[in-house]
Amino acid sequence: MKILNPIYDYVFKYLMENDVFARKIISVILDKEVVEVSLSQQETFLKTEKRALKMYRLDFKAIIKERDGSKKKVLIEVQKSKHPVDIYRFRNYLAASYMSEINESPQKDWGSVLSDQSIQYKPIQPIIAIYILGYNLDDLPHLAVSVNRDVIDSVSKKKLDVNCFFIDHLTHEAHIIQVGRLPERPASLLEKLFMLFSPRDYKNNAFVVNLPEVPEEFQDVARYLQRPVMDIDFHRMLLAEIEVDLMFDEQEMRHLKELEREQIKLERIKKQKALALREKKKAEKQKEKAITEKDRAITEKERAIIQKEEAVRHKQALAVKLARQMKKNGSNKKEILKETGLAIEELEKL
Repeated sequence: MKILNPIYDYVFKYLMENDVFARKIISVILDKEVVEVSLSQQETFLKTEKRALKMYRLDFKAIIKERDGSKKKVLIEVQKSKHPVDIYRFRNYLAASYMSEINESPQKDWGSVLSDQSIQYKPIQPIIAIYILGYNLDDLPHLAVSVNRDVIDSVSKKKLDVNCFFIDHLTHEAHIIQVGRLPERPASLLEKLFMLFSPRDYKNNAFVVNLPEVPEEFQDVARYLQRPVMDIDFHRMLLAEIEVDLMFDEQEMRHLKELEREQIKLERIKKQKALALREKKKAEKQKEKAITEKDRAITEKERAIIQKEEAVRHKQALAVKLARQMKKNGSNKKEILKETGLAIEELEKL
């Protein structure tokens, strides 16, 4: 069966605007029954100083049925990206769901928003985030993961079964799907659903894909995606999206090359700093060695002087002792001076 590939934004939007299929798809992802669903936000654009990027986002208001039979109103935010992007963009969109006014007139700054007591906000509801990625995360080798909130008692370290408004509205669960990690033989309902997505064909710019086999559970979805296969206007919109994607790829490639150049420059500066630091340490060691050698030379010189002075004093003491002995034996001054080497003044002092 030939269908349009929902990995493309325009096809995904076409699919998810149908309440029946949106409810069915979200129910499979959440593994919970979605009783009601209504689409609000269509898509979101993000501009940065260096790049103008498009991130596709759909916002749903939904009523889900919990496993205990209770029903809960939630906001479901579906973000779909075909390209590896910075996490902060996902966070920016999620934050927008938390800070959403009834009156959506632009504000000057956050300070004025927070200080203005007259501003009324929409009633807050728990948020469930769904991320559908057309690329693989290297550190998450799984098709789909669910991140649920666990409430842990910090003292006893036990998991608590509580229903707290504060926790429900200030934390959120998330579901991450990497369509590129679909196994060869899909078995679960979730795996069968994402058989309809084809990231490999997206890389080849093929928005029409031929599915040799369609899971029975999603025959209705496949037939719905088959309808616009021959629609020329639909194809024109998809070709425009592909053109934008190619421009995005070129822009992203330029940005990556710029980052690589900056990285190379930083590495070069880092190496230069490391070399300068090694040279500095080497010079400091040589200086310390020179100072040590100088100190050693001074010490040896002082020791030699002291030894010389001691030798002179010792020799003088021996001469004095000999002179006294010779005097006692009756030797005259001339003989004493000749034998001892004393000066006449030193001898007369004796």
